[in-house]
Amino acid sequence: MTSARPSTPLVLACLLTLAAAMLGGLLLGVAGDRKGMHALPDASGAMVEVLPDPVADFAFETVRAKPADAWRRWDGRNYIQAFYGEAVWVRITLRNPGAAMQRGVLADAEYYTDRVDLWMGESGGWRHERSGEWVQAAEKSIWGRDAAFFVEVPAGGERTVYLRLEDHFGVWLRPVWWPDARTFLAAQLRDAGVEAAYFGILFALIVYNGVLWGRLRFRDIGWYLGYLGSGALFMFMARAQHQVIGWAAGSPIMETPLTVALAASGFFLAQFARTFLELRERVPRFGIAACWTGRVMGLLTLLALTTPWMDRTWWLRLSVGGVAVTHAVLLAGAIAAWRKGSYHARFFVLSFGLLLAGMLPTAIIWLLAIPLGLSAMSMMLGSALEMLLLSLAIGDRFARMQQDKLAAQAQAMAETEQRHQIQEAYADELKHEVNERTRELAAANADKDRMMAVLGHDLRSPLTALTLSAEQVSVDRAAAAARTGFAAEAAQTGRALLLLLEDVVLWARLRSGPGRAVDQPADGVVAPAVELHRAAAVQRGVTLELMPSPGLRVRTDLVLTQTLVRNLTSNALKSARTRVVVRVSAAPDGSVRIGVRDDGPGLPPEVSAHLQIVLAGRTGSINPWHTASGLGLKLCLEIAQALGTRLEATVPEGGGAEISFTLPRGGK
Repeated sequence: MTSARPSTPLVLACLLTLAAAMLGGLLLGVAGDRKGMHALPDASGAMVEVLPDPVADFAFETVRAKPADAWRRWDGRNYIQAFYGEAVWVRITLRNPGAAMQRGVLADAEYYTDRVDLWMGESGGWRHERSGEWVQAAEKSIWGRDAAFFVEVPAGGERTVYLRLEDHFGVWLRPVWWPDARTFLAAQLRDAGVEAAYFGILFALIVYNGVLWGRLRFRDIGWYLGYLGSGALFMFMARAQHQVIGWAAGSPIMETPLTVALAASGFFLAQFARTFLELRERVPRFGIAACWTGRVMGLLTLLALTTPWMDRTWWLRLSVGGVAVTHAVLLAGAIAAWRKGSYHARFFVLSFGLLLAGMLPTAIIWLLAIPLGLSAMSMMLGSALEMLLLSLAIGDRFARMQQDKLAAQAQAMAETEQRHQIQEAYADELKHEVNERTRELAAANADKDRMMAVLGHDLRSPLTALTLSAEQVSVDRAAAAARTGFAAEAAQTGRALLLLLEDVVLWARLRSGPGRAVDQPADGVVAPAVELHRAAAVQRGVTLELMPSPGLRVRTDLVLTQTLVRNLTSNALKSARTRVVVRVSAAPDGSVRIGVRDDGPGLPPEVSAHLQIVLAGRTGSINPWHTASGLGLKLCLEIAQALGTRLEATVPEGGGAEISFTLPRGGK
């Protein structure tokens, strides 16, 4: 008993579920673990105060001298913001109710600020440290993408620090406090490891699809490769991985490749879906919509190059909206293509669904003002699963192509084997046919040899007799009777030789194919052939009688028919005692019957046996029955076969023999 093999969709579903569980566990469970982090202000009594710097020209001493009412206390809702051309000062008071000193980390949860300066009071004065996107890694207080600083809070006491934040497009600050610096560093390590795995997966997908594209050069794989590359670049910049590797780049430089990559991903995705799903052929309306969506995203890609000269991130916002619209249009198109029978459209529907599922928590977290760096984990999960599913769609199509190729090769091999068998069978048949033709040629060659032997024999006999008669005449020139007999014998021999030549010509004609049948009177066909033997019959003392049937017409070859009648009459004269009758009559089946009858002793036994063998369709031996021409029964049988008839030999009442044949009636 054999077990059923699991279907391909089931296997893909299991693999996808496993991948989603592993990625979800890594991104949301491992990298998203923020235990030990406190959002400020917190329950320990930490306080956050904000001082706007509208023209970004406040010095630290000026800020310290500001009165208490110049500061605005922040309640922890939304973000601490400063816009284009502005800066913001933040005074944070940290309290430690415990009995041990806290050596923790004060950080910005978002890590997108261009420059963050920290002043922290110490016994010798104020310590100044820097961080942010435009600060080199070696100059940061803590290496990495986070704007973070080590801060010590004494046991049962407090610590006040000043932060100054400035960004080209705007500051979005959400301060957090890690009382134990080790938990912060552990979280950094977890984030780095998980994100390395995430980008490793994207890189592997890029390499895999790049190899496919290099091998197949399909346009849709090329579009998808562009989508993978632009999507990976967007996530790389969005997660500030350039700071992780030590590249200091902030606004507006950082937003330029970020926006270009995001807009380009929408363009490539629209082109990929349009080509891969054959939207223009299957669902033309969505094919047109995808085409225009791709054009709009391509235009946004070009416009995003002007980001460094903008004072707002308008192109980034439009690109986010454009990508959302692109996914919505393609999702509708994929559903329509699925309904039209596109097998791979289901991959698109599922992948877009997973991306949407990953984006929803991001939107909800954004509304709840939870740090975007944390909410981005779910977006990374959705995007990774989307790209993985689309890669599976391409891989599945490639696998199906390989299966079709193998099936075609197997079919071609089967057809080749079948052709080989046919060729072998044909070779055997051809060999058999060649052998058959060889036997026929051998038989024809044997007939030719027999004919030449008979011809030589029959020519020698009359010529010998004629030569002897001529010698006698030359010896006895006075004998008139001898001259008279010589003349008669010479005439008879000449007639026999003439008939012999006619039979030879007819034999050659039979080898070249039958002649043309014409409609003519039956008596007109038979009478000339009979008259040729009138003198021979008188000489032999045999009555030669023609019994015509006026009005009967036949459709036959004149030369062949007259030769057949002439040969049968010649044979009958040889065997007859007193009489030979040639009769033309109507046969019961509507044909015309021609018979030659003699009153002789009948056919010799060997001739009768040979004739019966031939008429029964079997091969006979050498023909023992020769006429004066020497071709005899063999020629008669071949003539009958050429005329489409057969000879019939009977013994009439009163003795003798009769040989007859039938011809189709003419005049119809």
